[in-house]
Amino acid sequence: MNIKRITAIVPIEMLQPLEHYMRACGVPGVTVETVRGYGEHPNYFRKDLMQNNAKLVLYTVEDKVDEIVDAMSACARECGIETGIVAVDSVDRLLHLGDGSHVAPASLHQ
Repeated sequence: MNIKRITAIVPIEMLQPLEHYMRACGVPGVTVETVRGYGEHPNYFRKDLMQNNAKLVLYTVEDKVDEIVDAMSACARECGIETGIVAVDSVDRLLHLGDGSHVAPASLHQ
């Protein structure tokens, strides 16, 4: 079973509803950090055009990717948000840091 990493850059106000969508998809955990950048919708009120956003990273099995990405899109529509991006990458190895053992793909969804 192939493991995938899903990375999404979304407006901060989308985090709470997105968490509910991810739980509904059976995602057991996510990592979130605040990031700054500019792109399609820059902040014209700042000299550097930078915008605060949230970066969400999660790992899942290949079979769940479409369901999770569709849920992210549905959440954005529900929140009236037109910005954000999602990337899906293949993961060669996913290991537990403490003992170096491989993470079981079955543990990546509920």
